Amino acid sequence: VWRLGPHRLVCGDALDPGVVAALMDGRQARMVFTDPPYNAINRASGGLRSFDKGVADSAPVDVGSFAEEFVRVSRGSVYVWCSDEQYTAWTLAFKSRGLTTRICAWWKTNPSPMNGTRLWLSALELCVFARKPGAYFAKHCAHPVWKGPVARVKGHPTPKPVWLMREAVLASVPETGVVLDPFMGSGTTGVASATEGRSFIGVDQELSYVELARHRIAEIRGG
Repeated sequence: VWRLGPHRLVCGDALDPGVVAALMDGRQARMVFTDPPYNAINRASGGLRSFDKGVADSAPVDVGSFAEEFVRVSRGSVYVWCSDEQYTAWTLAFKSRGLTTRICAWWKTNPSPMNGTRLWLSALELCVFARKPGAYFAKHCAHPVWKGPVARVKGHPTPKPVWLMREAVLASVPETGVVLDPFMGSGTTGVASATEGRSFIGVDQELSYVELARHRIAEIRGG
């Protein structure tokens, strides 16, 4: 476990209750915000570009088990990024557990031009938002479509941009709140949380990603 002030990072299994419990110190997260593997990208390209994103997109995800765990550890809202094949399963999983849901979308302003002469660009990614009764929410009457550019992070093939994570942090986490990301990857959720003065707890099974996240969050903290 790495401790960076109010932030905790661990290399481990997000479904292991002992891992999350050790990091939470008896607290509940105000928000679970995560980007689990889509299992939709890895394939041979047959051309110049590789679609193989390795472990960043290849781990199996049991939607029911993860939804149950996310609801258990969160006292507020849950955001789960997913493929277009997954969003119905995530939505039903949260609704069946008594949460209110919305479909959110990231409208990429600089999507890849791959196959752009033959079909519409792949410029949207989907996120299922699920909210417990009484959960904190500060973006009153805002629409759930976030428009902005793709970002790059050396050492990770599929990072989300910091500006996108900050949208959710500011919307669903008060200043004293805790953000949990059980698939933190390069740690962008942690960077956004640290930037906005929220506590962060991050889990990932890949040690190289945990080390990358630690380095990025330490930079925000000034060392």
